[in-house]
Amino acid sequence: MDAHPGDILQIDTLLAGIPGMTSVQLVRGESPALIDCGAQTTVDVVRRELAHAGLGPDDLAWLVLTHIHLDHCGAVGDLSAAFPSATVVVHPRGARHLVEPDRLVQATADVFGRLAPVVGGLAAVDADRIVVAEDGHIIPIGPDRSLRVVWAPGHARHHMALLDERDGILFAGDAVGLQLGGGDLYPSIPPPEYDLGAALTSLDVLEALAPERVYVSHSGPVADAGEAFDQARRSQTALGEAARASWAVAPGDDQALGRAIEAAWPSAGALSTPESIARWTALNWLDNNVPGLVAMVQREAGAA
Repeated sequence: MDAHPGDILQIDTLLAGIPGMTSVQLVRGESPALIDCGAQTTVDVVRRELAHAGLGPDDLAWLVLTHIHLDHCGAVGDLSAAFPSATVVVHPRGARHLVEPDRLVQATADVFGRLAPVVGGLAAVDADRIVVAEDGHIIPIGPDRSLRVVWAPGHARHHMALLDERDGILFAGDAVGLQLGGGDLYPSIPPPEYDLGAALTSLDVLEALAPERVYVSHSGPVADAGEAFDQARRSQTALGEAARASWAVAPGDDQALGRAIEAAWPSAGALSTPESIARWTALNWLDNNVPGLVAMVQREAGAA
């Protein structure tokens, strides 16, 4: 657990027992908020670190989800039970999956396959504990501090970011990509909803907020906010356009698409240290970009 500027406490969830895979952030104030909850398999780590931070069962006001992929939301049911005064804040498209999580859990198992036990499942959340957040929704933290919800689809239709308006801190979720183990930012393009056009629009919206500091969920603050947006825009454009071009020539050839996107934006920068290689490969995140892009180009072909 590391302290960060602006009363932000970053908690490493130790996903898969590996440091630096996934983080959640506690925003301190009269009404503290936890941004993302981590996977269900990491709930004990998060609870322990919140206790070390001095939060008792009635001290957490908000559990805010950037989106409902299980590495971000899987612990929310358990944490909502452990912190009965906390309200869960989620995009409108995500709320029903928290109340009835079976379909989401099964879909995650289909994506992760034999690695699905690493993230676990999701305990249901009572509907009356949930607030659905429209774009611009304000989450009060204290008299002079709040978080503003900013819808940021692309990674998923139900993805949103949070802006700490007092300190200019943006919690970007997965919108700008993943940064693991000292490697460069690299896109996270999971199936089935990735949308390049929406992702690029979201990057424009987030950059226009002019944040002084940007946190990514995998994992922590980036060194240069402006560079992060620029690199995210260039890398996602390169991968998306390469996938479209490959599919137009060889529809149905996932291997050709994989080679095309690697040539368009090589992963060497993201895999530049032993730590980054271990973290990127632990859950096949790079490999999952291929089916994510396949789903996108298939959807686009069907709409043409």
